Amino acid sequence: MLKRVRSLPVLILVVFGLPVALVGWNLHTFYRLTDEAPIAKLRFVELAPQRFSVELRSGDFCSVQHYELDGDEWRLDARFLKWKPVANLFGLDAMYRLDRLGGRYSDINEANTRKTVAYEIGKKPGLDLTDHLNERWLSWSPVDTYFGSSVYETIDPAYEYTVYRSQSGLLVRKQTLETAHYEGRSLVIHIDQPCP
Repeated sequence: MLKRVRSLPVLILVVFGLPVALVGWNLHTFYRLTDEAPIAKLRFVELAPQRFSVELRSGDFCSVQHYELDGDEWRLDARFLKWKPVANLFGLDAMYRLDRLGGRYSDINEANTRKTVAYEIGKKPGLDLTDHLNERWLSWSPVDTYFGSSVYETIDPAYEYTVYRSQSGLLVRKQTLETAHYEGRSLVIHIDQPCP
């Protein structure tokens, strides 16, 4: 009788604790697989029709790179190393490396006949292990796949574009830039200083 009484709390803990633990683990999985983080911000100034200067901030968003693009759209490319779901559960998020920034035309005829320029914007390591990924190596590793991802959007100097990385690739959101304006008799100027 005494043994049954002692095992009863353990049985209750298993019966009720296991479902709670499984729900918690499931919620943790959902968070890991839907995680997004900003990786780049772009702003544009029109120099001429279909010619733009672009300010690109990435990393800690303090270092600024400047480029000139032709077209009416911009495109940002990145390389991703995606982990298997089991590795996500243990905290490994998809890894990325920015690769290329370029202009593009929305009209296919212009895309086939007009000039475009692309810039290599990512740092490439001396020894790139991703060059050696193959099916045999992937079968026993926590790596799911290695792939390229791109995002593009129409260029509008009135917006700042923020590029996010997710577990499955890149996505972009845009936000209207604050402009100087009058409020009553006062001039209001928005100052954005993300870095010291």
